[in-house]
Amino acid sequence: MAPMPPSRLQQTGAHILARGASPAGSRPPSSAGSAAGGRHSPASSASSPNLAQYEYPPAPPSASRTGRLYREDSCPQLDPFGRTAENLPGIKSVKMKRVAGRTEALPQCVWSDSVQHLGEDPWPAHAVPLFVFYGADRPRPAYREEVKFLVKEDKYVNFGLRLRCGGGDRYMGGSVGLVHSPDRREACPGQDGQLVTITDIIVNPDNTIIVHAVGDLPFRVQRAWMPRGLRGLQCAIVEVEPAAPRLETILDTCDQESGLRRFGRLLRAAAPAAAARLADPGEKFTVFVPTTNALNAALGGLRDEDLVGRPDVEAVLVAHIVPGRVACEALYNGRALTAIDGSSLIVSFKTWPRGDPRVNDLLVEHMDVMCANGVIHTIDGLLTPNPAPAGRGRR
Repeated sequence: MAPMPPSRLQQTGAHILARGASPAGSRPPSSAGSAAGGRHSPASSASSPNLAQYEYPPAPPSASRTGRLYREDSCPQLDPFGRTAENLPGIKSVKMKRVAGRTEALPQCVWSDSVQHLGEDPWPAHAVPLFVFYGADRPRPAYREEVKFLVKEDKYVNFGLRLRCGGGDRYMGGSVGLVHSPDRREACPGQDGQLVTITDIIVNPDNTIIVHAVGDLPFRVQRAWMPRGLRGLQCAIVEVEPAAPRLETILDTCDQESGLRRFGRLLRAAAPAAAARLADPGEKFTVFVPTTNALNAALGGLRDEDLVGRPDVEAVLVAHIVPGRVACEALYNGRALTAIDGSSLIVSFKTWPRGDPRVNDLLVEHMDVMCANGVIHTIDGLLTPNPAPAGRGRR
């Protein structure tokens, strides 16, 4: 008795393809033909269509070549794109808001803190993801300054969700690099940027995120690439500056900031004695510096040369200087400060608990500009000198 043919359930995969002793393109007999001893009835073949083509689909082209999913003659080799990528989806409209310091004097931990033990040894190259900005309003926080900004672009939102879910090098965040590219080209070797440490990410219902970050050290790109799985987000090996930026004195800080430059010039020209005290690194001061726009509006177009030698101008400038370093953490609603000329300054917060800070009803725009011999708080107007204890400032 002839052995029974193997069941069709056993003729799967390679067993079906291995029955290739028949000519190429042939198909195994149908189940009806197999049950009849492998012979097809002429009547049934003439009256019914050939069902083998539906029961056995054609074999793939790579069946005879294991591990080959394409033909060399039909699929040319793909060459990688070696030029600089253009028209990258970047971040344009960013409304950065400086965050006031916290009540608790807790240091904001940044990435550069983890390599302080190296001392004079060269710092390691650090691979970081890059956030590319091509608009004028981009976040530029100072060293250890806390800021927050809104992100709407999909690839940055998706990466922010990864950081929030533990994909970074710290809890709910991590280190990223901020790069400015006006022509929307990818970051190239030699381009400068700034490290920031993301401390918190808030997801909005409209699929946008609010990023809270702390400014870190500047860097320079050594090598950049776009890894798979990040939807075009760029990563880079960066070279970080070997040390934190050195703090300058109050007058030197005013000279370096365009929004505070005129106050420093006026102080040197109209109040040389007060300027000499602010240049001394041994003393500590808190200065409420009017911005350049506020000075221009209050002085009515007068030049600096026209204000030299006027006692009233000197009195106004000196009223903005308070002895001692008083940071944002030490300010509270109703606290009274005394300037070096005896003028009384009252700090208030219009929104509970510490929102909308003001001094003598003048809005404080930027708090805690740290200096080597004190701290600067910028205001949007001029304080009125009044040595009386009940003196109040006005615009």
